[in-house]
Amino acid sequence: MRFGAAGSASSSGSSARLKPSPYHALVSPYRSGPRRPTARQAIFGAATGVAVMSLRALARPLPVAERRLLDWETVRRVARQRSGEEGPTDVSLIAARLGAEYDAMAAEMAPLMAEVVETPVHGYPHFSVIDRRGFVDRNLVIVRRMIEPVERLRAQIPESRATALSRVLLSRYVGELLGFLSQRVLGQYDPVLMLAPGAVEDREASALYLVEPNVALFESKQTIPGGVLRRWLVLHELTHAWQFEAHPWLREHMGEMMRELLMEELVAQLERGESEPRAARTSSLDLVRALPGQLRTQLRTVGRVQAVMSVCEGYSNYVMHQVGSRHLADFEALEQAFHERSARRSPLERFVFRVTGLTMKMRQYEMGERFAEGVVERGGLTLLNRVWEGPDYMPSLDELSHPERWVARVGR
Repeated sequence: MRFGAAGSASSSGSSARLKPSPYHALVSPYRSGPRRPTARQAIFGAATGVAVMSLRALARPLPVAERRLLDWETVRRVARQRSGEEGPTDVSLIAARLGAEYDAMAAEMAPLMAEVVETPVHGYPHFSVIDRRGFVDRNLVIVRRMIEPVERLRAQIPESRATALSRVLLSRYVGELLGFLSQRVLGQYDPVLMLAPGAVEDREASALYLVEPNVALFESKQTIPGGVLRRWLVLHELTHAWQFEAHPWLREHMGEMMRELLMEELVAQLERGESEPRAARTSSLDLVRALPGQLRTQLRTVGRVQAVMSVCEGYSNYVMHQVGSRHLADFEALEQAFHERSARRSPLERFVFRVTGLTMKMRQYEMGERFAEGVVERGGLTLLNRVWEGPDYMPSLDELSHPERWVARVGR
């Protein structure tokens, strides 16, 4: 919208054919004094002034001692509210019994799984049974651990009303997302990806969970025996546990890639700058110059993370299919039930999956499973299992889409 010539006079005759004066927007060609502003100009000017003052107020530093990216109490409160659970649940009363049953199922499935992975399956964590709010609390720990470098980077930025507002909005977003997931996730393996370097003995133990209210709800909608469904879920999480527990390099590899994604080295440079003498500090100009290279590294790392996650998820699906088709009753009905569960997502669920990147995670299952099937078809199961020998044996995104290229490289 243009405001410069608003409200200018118009008349008939030769004066109407005069070319506009260079000062047409400010001075009338028929009067020697300045024009009075129109109402629309006055309103626009006032609004502009208010906007400028508001931006200044938003950017003005605030005397806040602690600078955080998220308000974790808000995240927790919103997530627990959105979990759909109110008051006490009976999960705590049955957790010990169900945990023992799931451990027994894992012991039953481990030798069947070993037929596919071609190594003994042991040393995995015990299963825990949690409710939705327990899922929220455990994943809050994971999220805080994962974004700790970003929190440190945020601490270098002065606090203002704008950053305070962004923290409120981001905190609610993360809380809503965790609450959404708490109603849908059936099981989880937490490999405890430690982003900060440290001794292995100092790390927390990894964990296996089943979210009992979600499992029970899914079971109530199916005609499949509950024991078969739960063995299926145990097998899926057990495969993830084997991937990380039997191959310690995978944990380190994922942790290193996450450190690259979260710019931990750049954060460390900023922190060193705060503590070192002025002459030795990394200048802001140096950091700006380093950003393009850092971003290129991040983009490459994103592709590597996607490839590794696709292998982990797709290989787990492949194992489930192989073991299930050989040893689980009602296998076809079980697969159909999971397919229908995905197909029945509401428009809201599909929207959330799309904007949060969960749709990409679903594609990881498909891409990884097609890769596994393609490798086995061309080189056999033993060749596929070489993918767990080390980082160099992980496929690139290109090889993930073209398994024959991975076979040609690794098969040699």
